[in-house]
Amino acid sequence: MPKTFADKVIDFNSSLNYNGDLPEGFKVMNPYLDNPETMDVMQQFYNKYYSDFKQRKFIIGINPSRNGAGITGILFTDTKRLESVCGIKTKTINFLFLYC
Repeated sequence: MPKTFADKVIDFNSSLNYNGDLPEGFKVMNPYLDNPETMDVMQQFYNKYYSDFKQRKFIIGINPSRNGAGITGILFTDTKRLESVCGIKTKTINFLFLYC
């Protein structure tokens, strides 16, 4: 069965893993592995808006605010817009930033 664009993005995000060497004092933060809610919110978003077979270009980046993509799992989207525009609520707003 063919995968929707949403399925492909979710699969990609679910399999992100970095095993390379990093300079001392650096570590990789993966919001999808570090916070299960981020994975859930990301899946809700892509299933709601991209569950189709249209050809798309995927722009990779972040919203670097403290409530941006590191929390939502959605590129260029913060928690306020995710709830007010997309109708998807988050519970754990500052989870990842407790580590900083």
